Amino acid sequence: MTLSLRATYRIQFHKDYTLYDAILLVPYLKKLGISHIYASPLLASASGSLHGYDTTSWDFIDRERGGEEGLLALVATLRTHDMGLILDIVPNHMTTNPQNAWWQDVLQYGRQSHYAHYFDIDWSVSTERETHKVILPFLEKPLEEILEDQKIRVSYQEDTRSFVITYEDKIFPLAPESLSHAQKGCFAEFFNPETLEGKSNLLALLQKQHYQLVWWQTAGDLINWRRFFDVTALIALRMERPDVFARTHAYVFDLYRRGLIDGLRIDHVDGLLQPARYCQELKQALNALTHERPENLRNEPFIFVEKILSTGELLPEEWCVSGTTGYDFLEQASLLQHHPAGEEKLSALWAQLGPHPYEKVVRVARDEKLNSSFYKMFQDLIVSLAEFFSPEQDITPHAVACVLKEILLAFPVYRVYFSGTGLSEQSRSYLCVACERAKKKLPAHAMPLLMTLQKLLSQTSSQSSERKDFQNMFVHLTAPLVAKSGEDTAFYRYARLLSRNEVGTDPALFSKNREAFHQANLARLTSHPQSLLCTATHDHKRGEDGRARLMVLSEPEANWAEVVAVWYAKNKFLRDVGNADASVSKADKFFFYQTLISAWPLDARELSDLPERLELYLTKALRERGIRTSWADPEMSYEDNCQNFVRQLLQTSFVKDLTAFVDRISPAAALNSLTQVILRSTVPGVPDLYQGREGWDFSLVDPDNRRSVDYSTLMKNLEDKDNLATLASSWRDGRIKQQLICKLLKLRKDYPELFINPRYHAVSVQGVLSDNIVAFQCFSEDMKMLVIVARFGLSLSLDETLRSQQSGWKTTQLFLTEGEKSGKWKSILWGHSFRNSSIFDLNNFYESVPMDVLIASR
Repeated sequence: MTLSLRATYRIQFHKDYTLYDAILLVPYLKKLGISHIYASPLLASASGSLHGYDTTSWDFIDRERGGEEGLLALVATLRTHDMGLILDIVPNHMTTNPQNAWWQDVLQYGRQSHYAHYFDIDWSVSTERETHKVILPFLEKPLEEILEDQKIRVSYQEDTRSFVITYEDKIFPLAPESLSHAQKGCFAEFFNPETLEGKSNLLALLQKQHYQLVWWQTAGDLINWRRFFDVTALIALRMERPDVFARTHAYVFDLYRRGLIDGLRIDHVDGLLQPARYCQELKQALNALTHERPENLRNEPFIFVEKILSTGELLPEEWCVSGTTGYDFLEQASLLQHHPAGEEKLSALWAQLGPHPYEKVVRVARDEKLNSSFYKMFQDLIVSLAEFFSPEQDITPHAVACVLKEILLAFPVYRVYFSGTGLSEQSRSYLCVACERAKKKLPAHAMPLLMTLQKLLSQTSSQSSERKDFQNMFVHLTAPLVAKSGEDTAFYRYARLLSRNEVGTDPALFSKNREAFHQANLARLTSHPQSLLCTATHDHKRGEDGRARLMVLSEPEANWAEVVAVWYAKNKFLRDVGNADASVSKADKFFFYQTLISAWPLDARELSDLPERLELYLTKALRERGIRTSWADPEMSYEDNCQNFVRQLLQTSFVKDLTAFVDRISPAAALNSLTQVILRSTVPGVPDLYQGREGWDFSLVDPDNRRSVDYSTLMKNLEDKDNLATLASSWRDGRIKQQLICKLLKLRKDYPELFINPRYHAVSVQGVLSDNIVAFQCFSEDMKMLVIVARFGLSLSLDETLRSQQSGWKTTQLFLTEGEKSGKWKSILWGHSFRNSSIFDLNNFYESVPMDVLIASR
């Protein structure tokens, strides 16, 4: 018996929710219909880590999460329930925490360290700083002031029997040759920062190290090692080196060989220099171990990559992976459920309030990031490219910078990929797009240089020195630049409709038609039929049901522009605190109103912790946005005014207005949510559930979306025997969502042939409510499935039981690919039966919940 992949369930493990805790969850997940737990990173990470992406060692399971013993216990329980485990690993980076022994060794021995080549460090001579040193931007102030404040000291560690530099909670090893025997004997006095001589000795000692401590504000200007995005706590690994790949993956491969894991999720695959080669080698290594696994676990290994696909971008088939983690499906479902009629009005409304269009907003954000977080990377790339021009060509670094910047500001995807002789065909097209856009911004005399740079960036470099070639530098710059300027900056600045600002989405797009959705499903079925399908993750900006609620604002019947105008007028008398020059902008108020709508709980008992959650969220949102305040330069007066504005909203009669509006749109929002559930569970691919999201999800960005889950209630609810029709009358408690998931996952288990490489056909809809319906069929050799979901719920006259009172159902019909055969359609959701015909009438949707999943024999 082999273990098939039917549905995954993402769990965030940490010290307060360990592998042992998850054992108690397994029977519940089995009953829900899950086939595999999809675990957050389990390898050793920094003490107290709540996410596990700050790896300290690749050699063992983190002890705070339960260690290998906990993993063995969990997997044993999973196997008794015929379930598996997929492990999230982080090949792109490790932490710079002192617990990372490899990193500490590099700091202690410099280029002579056995691990010096493990990390992506530029050891070349720097014109600004001393040679061959690792720049460490960890000081809160310039070194001179830190020494004056006596915050750096020499200490002796009893556990390691070594001398170290300490600064606040940070520890830096000393180069063995930097401390004489005599100095060791009287180190406390010799390096006493309270005396002039001690301070001078301490400075001299620092200058002898293989690293240089600098002010954190200079990181973007000086840092000579690659980080994860612009996070100085995470240093990139050189996974393209065979020895690094082998060393880091040895334990992971052993876990696979022993049957403790069944597949891998690859974090931030675009951070790797050669993703195609990495994925191919990973697949080959796992395949080679398959015959050593327990006999009943010799399936093909699953490999899922966290990859943001831009509009029209395809996952390269030569990577040989199972698929993505599902952001692309999230985007496809989102575009399907936004009403195109709302775009013009909401665009005009936002144009009166904040920066627009989105393309301009993200361009400004990228320009800012090139001049701050990624300044050094940008300058190094300029220098590398400028070296290809002879003095006679009169091409200056400044000219290269001007042209290169326009290419980067216009870049349409996260990054490009090189094959043997140059860019892949798809990547070449994206570079062409960027250069064509750059043409419109550059003067005529820059055109030859633009063409030359395009040619250089398209070809594999023959450079063989220790310096990185410019193609490597280019791909390592574009991915973090696009990510940080987009999802971590522009997403917080552009608030036309926040349900379109989600990881993996393009806020410039508002909606797409049904044909585009069907084409996306067909493309996935053809290329990666086992790709994951997600609508919530540990990284989402707002919960899947909060987004579903905001989608309703796109519908003309929501009258959102008129509603928010009334709110502006009613709340204009709310007072600022402190500095009047820091009054809250209308654009920010618009952002806050949408945030409140998305996060407003259906259960009044959940209101108690909302103010605290909102306070944390607003601080992050305002600083990520980086306009009036930022992480680097917080402007507390503006933050205080924003926080005070929201606090006042929650203490006035506006709460009644907000509650009334949320109540009015909530049935349509619930319909959106349930439609998402059905699509995620039935279209080609594998549904992925994020922990606890089988109940309603109105969370905000992390850490809010990583709060503990009330599993006791979820387990109790799943024991209820109420049918969906009954649960529709009490949909606010969330049980209908959970039971719908359970029914659909049971369908996947009972009829796997309908979901493993079926034939997929879009279904034609005609009639008064045709635009409200999305339908498709899937065919196996013996069975067929018909999926019908509704959208744009406000026009369907839904009542408080989610039943539609719209008489137009009586004249709306589906035209099926196959019909007029023996047998009947059986409704999986409601238990009804219908005649098998080539025309399917939707009159049964009148005064019922407008959605269904039906099966029939062929």
